[in-house]
Amino acid sequence: MRVSEPREIASGLLLLTSGSGPVASNFYLVRSGPSWVLVDCGWGGSAEPARMAVERVVGRGAKPDAILLTHIHPDHSGAAGALARAWEVPVYAHRAELPMAAGRYVPARSMPLDRWITAPLMWSLPARARRRVEVAGDISDLVRSLPRSGEVPGLPGWVVVPTPGHTAGHVSYWRAGDGVLITGDAVATVNLNSFRGLLLGLPDLSGPPWYTTWNMELAKDSVTRLAELGPRLLAPGHGQPLAFGIVPRLRSLAAKEPRQRTAFRRRAAGAPGAV
Repeated sequence: MRVSEPREIASGLLLLTSGSGPVASNFYLVRSGPSWVLVDCGWGGSAEPARMAVERVVGRGAKPDAILLTHIHPDHSGAAGALARAWEVPVYAHRAELPMAAGRYVPARSMPLDRWITAPLMWSLPARARRRVEVAGDISDLVRSLPRSGEVPGLPGWVVVPTPGHTAGHVSYWRAGDGVLITGDAVATVNLNSFRGLLLGLPDLSGPPWYTTWNMELAKDSVTRLAELGPRLLAPGHGQPLAFGIVPRLRSLAAKEPRQRTAFRRRAAGAPGAV
């Protein structure tokens, strides 16, 4: 899977993208002093291109000090196992994400797409095939809990901001010194809650896609929490970085998000009066 060339969007913050079109997912190479870490890592198929792209920045044969995850979903954590084993570095995630690290379906952490498609498909497979899929996604031997203090391993000057909703342990990463915010899927700059946004990738501030979100009410609260930080650069999990009008747009998003989700569901169901 294709990985874009690293692009510096703020001091010590480089953007990379795994995949293209509707499945494109961002991840970030972040420097603090002599240390580098990778925040998220893209799809599983992007592991080798991601490794090569990162090493073009940090040096051939060099490696980041750690991989930090915003959450455990395959478009953000899929390459974590291959990269962490190749580099021999730890992977960090919020403790509430750890039940997802084994690569198995966890009903208590599921979202609509899991219940409608992923779980039925997995259970339709022969037991041996299902186990191979689970083993391929298992990073439980690598993942450690992020410190409860909010400190970010390997990144002084950054803090962990809990932003649950999309997943139970979703986090964002915040650098208060210059207002840089890495949001994962707490906020996107492409509207993944509309068919037009999903297919065309048109710029539009959006909450997480409801069909892959564990708890939409918590997700809405997390958007409000991010607005309160007063970010000056928003580095999302999907879409392009945003540097203008962030706080009022986040506040507006938190207020209107349920209406957006209802409209998407009406379209999906072909309901009368859909907008």
